[in-house]
Amino acid sequence: MQARTKAVYENCTVLDISGNLLFRASRKRLDWYLSRDLATVIDDRTIQLKFANRGTGRSNEPFYLQDMRNACVVCGTTDGLTMHHVVPHQYRQYMSTAIKSRSSFDLLPVCMRCHDQYERHATSFKKHLEKCFQAPLEGRGWVERRDIGQAGRAAAALLSQHADKIPEVRRAELRHTVQAVAEARMPLLSESSRSCIEAWKQEQLDLSSEVHQGILRELCQMEVRVPGPDFCTHGEIVVGAVNLAQSDCAMCDECRTLVAGGVPALVVAWRRHFVQFARPAHLPQHWVPEYPCAQ
Repeated sequence: MQARTKAVYENCTVLDISGNLLFRASRKRLDWYLSRDLATVIDDRTIQLKFANRGTGRSNEPFYLQDMRNACVVCGTTDGLTMHHVVPHQYRQYMSTAIKSRSSFDLLPVCMRCHDQYERHATSFKKHLEKCFQAPLEGRGWVERRDIGQAGRAAAALLSQHADKIPEVRRAELRHTVQAVAEARMPLLSESSRSCIEAWKQEQLDLSSEVHQGILRELCQMEVRVPGPDFCTHGEIVVGAVNLAQSDCAMCDECRTLVAGGVPALVVAWRRHFVQFARPAHLPQHWVPEYPCAQ
């Protein structure tokens, strides 16, 4: 993760047709309205809409109407800022659109140092959820492509600088393994490699051929372990169980309570975790873990 080079918040203002504060926005969003002649310029950071908007925007939510500081919410520094997802994306991406649409509440500026320090605690919480929800962090449903692993090892041997010292009988076995798997897995190979497969059927593999060596290199680089048709990510398993209120005796009391509270409880749990372990001393006004999120 790299620090941002631009300001996190531009704190521009959008007024409704009556001049009431509607919401805060970025310069890019202001330019969008102006380029379509949908607003007039009030000052350098303020525009007023020319049309009557349907809703009230964020006018009844003080958190979204305030000027936000471009400073780390943990230590207060203005250097090396990044945007921290209080509710990690690996969970939020599986939540309802209504909740995801309010994700800006859980995006806070944090400096690289504070971010790295907190992430160690976040990883511990993820491991706790992994255990309680039986949701491996690497996901569930991986498939081992053993033939590709075998072909990759054979190809690596044929590409090695000592390949010429391998007995010819053994080299023939390796070539046979490579050719059989390459033909069976042809759709996974590049177009140039696929065009060479037919030639393999008519002539012995020539280690001096750059084209053939390209096929060998492709086989070496293929992933042996890949997501299967029923693969689920860690976040998908956790959010799915919370959505369906699926708990079991293996869960701790905290996670059973979390499941009973549904997805909003999971959101609040991550917010509370951030407050407890990051100890932010410069949170924006009105930012509290219990701030409501839509179902």
